Amino acid sequence: MRRPALLKYAFSILAMPMLASAFNYWDLKNAPPPKTLSATGLYKNITAMPIRAKVLDTNAFHFEVNSPLWSDNAHKSRWVMLKNRNRPNGSIKYEEQNDYWSYPESTLFIKQFAIDTNGLDTNSRVLWETRLLVNVKDTLDSATIYDRWYGFSYKWRKNQLDADIVDTAHGSDDSIRVWPNGIGAGKTSVIKKWHFPSIYACFACHRTDMVDTTHGRAVLGFFTAQLNRPHPDIADINQLEYFFQKKVLTGTKSVWDANTTPRWRAIDDSTASVDVRARSYIGANCSGCHGRRGYATAATQGVELNYDYFQMKSQMEFRDHFVGSKFYLDTLPPFYYKTTDAANVTHGDTVPIVPALIVPGYPEKSTLIFRQTERNTTPGDYDFIHNQMPPLATYEVNVPAVTLLQKWVREMDALPVDSAGLVGIVRSASGRIQLRSPVIRGGLVIFPADYATAKLSVKLTGINGRTYDLKSVGRDAFALPANLPKGVYIIRAGQQMFTRYLF
Repeated sequence: MRRPALLKYAFSILAMPMLASAFNYWDLKNAPPPKTLSATGLYKNITAMPIRAKVLDTNAFHFEVNSPLWSDNAHKSRWVMLKNRNRPNGSIKYEEQNDYWSYPESTLFIKQFAIDTNGLDTNSRVLWETRLLVNVKDTLDSATIYDRWYGFSYKWRKNQLDADIVDTAHGSDDSIRVWPNGIGAGKTSVIKKWHFPSIYACFACHRTDMVDTTHGRAVLGFFTAQLNRPHPDIADINQLEYFFQKKVLTGTKSVWDANTTPRWRAIDDSTASVDVRARSYIGANCSGCHGRRGYATAATQGVELNYDYFQMKSQMEFRDHFVGSKFYLDTLPPFYYKTTDAANVTHGDTVPIVPALIVPGYPEKSTLIFRQTERNTTPGDYDFIHNQMPPLATYEVNVPAVTLLQKWVREMDALPVDSAGLVGIVRSASGRIQLRSPVIRGGLVIFPADYATAKLSVKLTGINGRTYDLKSVGRDAFALPANLPKGVYIIRAGQQMFTRYLF
């Protein structure tokens, strides 16, 4: 993976000599992070036991999010700190209508990971990792100041009295034995693998090469739809309202209303619809990269999953989105459906439906779900070659989330026949799925300009076995039948089979 040019700044920070004097946790612009978490000064009593007794500095404001990023079932705690919160321009500037938030220099986010070694006993919880994410302002040119976000990871010691910084250039790997279903006779344990990220892995998700710092780029999870919820520690107050009262946030705001203000929901929140929970999970776990401000190869060259988080309106229709073979569709074999012909005779294995990003009604053919079930079991900084999504910081499948997404796709309505831009897939003689394909637009099947269709017989076949002959209406264009019933169809052009058309 090519490291961004901006990482040259990281080398300058990492190469600085360690300060002998007490560390100031606001000063990461001028000094490297301390070797131990205790030396940061973030904790008032870091050596206190048990772990629940450890207290962060009073400048740290605890918060929770509605739809957490999946971290292999680790328990996470989050705080935000501001250097000059009570001074002009010292707060995070909140803008409601577009969720563009600007951060003052030295804004510091803290995330703490803990693991229950006994899955049925929270008293078995051990601190595992603490990550720091700090804002540093830099000059892009003589007139533009932009944000860089540096991430540092600390690994907690077995005695739970301190944590040590991991290798900032390469990260670190470790594992811990856990008993997910409790400890006792007949209970089994598993080894939980874990990777402590390097500064470069942090850059992969917390983008820092653009002027803006909106939610989808640098600070994941800190925006309206994630923070609009009751405060985790204070009864009867909205978390966003609390942040305004404490001057963590400043700017335009309205009355927080769960019915009108965007609010994501956790996958197990039964008070919300399956659709809202599924889109919230995708937003939290996918759109940081697969978004308009996300990672370049995932968004501009890949799959755009972003949507308007304030209005909760999709900027794309999941069901109308094709994903090519370069996104690992070749690893999923075609799925065959039984069909019934005009004589009411059932035929097996006759209509193949090949994968796409989402195939309404068929989660087993939906690449979005497939990649949630794949996992690279070898720890490391990043592995973008593997099929899994998200590609970083997870070695375990989120089974409840996959179950929810399967239900979401299974209950999803098919697209109407006249949706513009529906894209099909070509299966070659070798069975490989290719990108070259016709499209359906305005009631027409339109083949690529270089595809020889002049002498072809083009037919449309539904999964019920009914076949329609398509009439040519011009070069490379064929008309769909009027009043075509909703369903899943394939197009046969001569000996070629074009599959996965949804109406």
